[in-house]
Amino acid sequence: MGWIKAISSKHLNDKIHCYHGTWNPEMDRCWIREEDGLCVQSRLIRVPEAFGGKVEHVTITKKGLSTDGSGGLTWAEKQQIKDELFGENRTAVEVFPKQKMLVDICDVYHLWVFDKKFELPFGIHPKQYTKAINRGYNITPDEMCTLQAYYKKRDELAAAAKAAELSETAEVPDEAET
Repeated sequence: MGWIKAISSKHLNDKIHCYHGTWNPEMDRCWIREEDGLCVQSRLIRVPEAFGGKVEHVTITKKGLSTDGSGGLTWAEKQQIKDELFGENRTAVEVFPKQKMLVDICDVYHLWVFDKKFELPFGIHPKQYTKAINRGYNITPDEMCTLQAYYKKRDELAAAAKAAELSETAEVPDEAET
């Protein structure tokens, strides 16, 4: 089974005034997927032309709105939802805000899906307008020596444990021999 259209928060709010806050009462599209209890809602918002003029604010939740982290979704699940409902040729971002702007009271995931023509001015794929900035290393020579010593000791301990395990299994007589 796939996605089915459902009554949106905006529709419910317009009829019975049941939603509060700034963005939830504006969610005017809604889809649910019954087999896993996922609910996706969206609203179209205006943004500066540099960002394409509009962006779709998308929320993804699982049935029951958990507050304990059990409603978690993987990156691949969010990518699949974006592709299925908004298109494979659109870029979306998930924001990790400044701590003072953080709202984390239940497992609701927010994506912002851009117009098909919009391209992020950065990414993991090389672009002619991006160039890495050489900022040196985040480790000092002394720290590097400490790390090298740590890895050497770790490898020695692992080898000793493996040797001890092998010698223990070699010393245990086979039940057929006793």
